[in-house]
Amino acid sequence: MSEATNSNKKFEEALHLLNEAAREKKDEIQRLLGDKYTHIRSVIQDASVEGRDRFDRLKDEASERWEEGQEQVSRAAKEIDKNVRQNPWPYIGGAAVGALLLGFLMGSSRRS
Repeated sequence: MSEATNSNKKFEEALHLLNEAAREKKDEIQRLLGDKYTHIRSVIQDASVEGRDRFDRLKDEASERWEEGQEQVSRAAKEIDKNVRQNPWPYIGGAAVGALLLGFLMGSSRRS
């Protein structure tokens, strides 16, 4: 029986060593995965910050362009208003010709 007891003891020691090695490897694997996930998380966070910065820049630029466009439209409207007030007859004639053409086109489409 001493051989069976000795065998069991060696078997238990081997199992104990395997469990310890598995725990060490488990901790090492968890640490490696944790480092990789931390790296992935930081890359995603950096991309998110860069995307937000890019969006803010584009938003600011679009806002500036919108304001510039409004200023240009306002200037053009003032210039047209000034020209119409100084010499209204060409504009009245243009409106009359446009209305005549529109009426002609609408009338001819009803006949078809």
